[in-house]
Amino acid sequence: MNKNKPSGELESVKRRNFMMTSAAALSALAVSNSAFSANTKRPPNAGFSDLSTKKLWALRNLRGGESFILPSVGPDLKTIDEEAIRRELRHSIANGFCSVLPVPVGLDSANTALMSSIIADEAKDDILQVGLIRPGTLSQMEPQLREMEQRGVSHALMYFNPELASQDAMAEQMLSIIENTSLAIVLYAKPSAAITHLDPTGLPLDAFDRLADHDSVVAVKFTQTLRPATAYALAERVGDRLLLGVVDIELMLALSLKYPIQWTGQWAIESLQSPQKPWMSEFLNLMRKKDYQDAYDLYWQYEKIASNFYALQEPSLSIGGHPWMHIKYMKWLTGGNGGLLPQLNESPEFVPHLDAEARAQCRAIYAEVGIPTVDLPDEAFIVGNAAYERGVRASDFASLPQYIR
Repeated sequence: MNKNKPSGELESVKRRNFMMTSAAALSALAVSNSAFSANTKRPPNAGFSDLSTKKLWALRNLRGGESFILPSVGPDLKTIDEEAIRRELRHSIANGFCSVLPVPVGLDSANTALMSSIIADEAKDDILQVGLIRPGTLSQMEPQLREMEQRGVSHALMYFNPELASQDAMAEQMLSIIENTSLAIVLYAKPSAAITHLDPTGLPLDAFDRLADHDSVVAVKFTQTLRPATAYALAERVGDRLLLGVVDIELMLALSLKYPIQWTGQWAIESLQSPQKPWMSEFLNLMRKKDYQDAYDLYWQYEKIASNFYALQEPSLSIGGHPWMHIKYMKWLTGGNGGLLPQLNESPEFVPHLDAEARAQCRAIYAEVGIPTVDLPDEAFIVGNAAYERGVRASDFASLPQYIR
């Protein structure tokens, strides 16, 4: 999907090699009582014990995939299309996902609030809503917490603050928020180079270990780019008390040798499947039931779409960006609404521009793995299906941000 990346065949070989080496390593670690486990003050993971109310809620409700919703804007590149957002949410529901996160990329505060209210209205009892809690103090976060609670958000992804001097300070700041909200909490395991002097993984593992005991902390999200050793260290510290929201599918397979896997959170999971071919939803259901051989076999049927998606994501993610337009296009190909984002004023390295070659590659890879795509012109993607049906055309837009015709 990117001419500067290795071919799909080479990327598949790389991921197969990773799978074999990481699975072997994790299998050995699972069998032995490693030196790392001996130093964690906790026995090896044996599953959840002494379930709290919220942890039990998470076991029953955080099952399968958790995606996100991006905005679509009109010809002025500022006004969001309400019907587009509703259609995107219906697409997530049709894919069988358990929850969705609004990601208001490029929107001002008024449109961000409007987008969240539209999603809340459309979601109702059909799908859970997720929120974000950025680093900060309780006084800074309280208005946002109250808004999310009022909107019906069930759980929130919580960042740690790498600017604090110690892991105790990080844990205390997060606890002050956790203990003042009704939301269930998902810890965000996104490493920071700023704290490697506190922990070589770049994660505050001592703080996470402490927070994992709390009644309201139910899960941890692994970033896509976590190294296998870091992922193992994280799982070993909190896997007996928290759901592991792993993003990399091959890492799910490897970690499942030792830890329960049933949920994956806050990523463009519908870029890998469609409502007609919901293989990722099926894969996670098989993992939850411990049908690992069937899950493994299913993965290899669709490995090429997964490898290509990860190859697309990695360059941007590694520097803090996202291929937002490619994600929107892939969702559109499998039944989403499509539509442009606002002008983001980011370099193509951070937000790659969607060109004709990338669009053709997206269609081709879906065809190769047998996932059907929409029979619509790319102009329908540019304006979004809802607007296209209303007669809006690309010529109505003064410019096409992040899109190359």
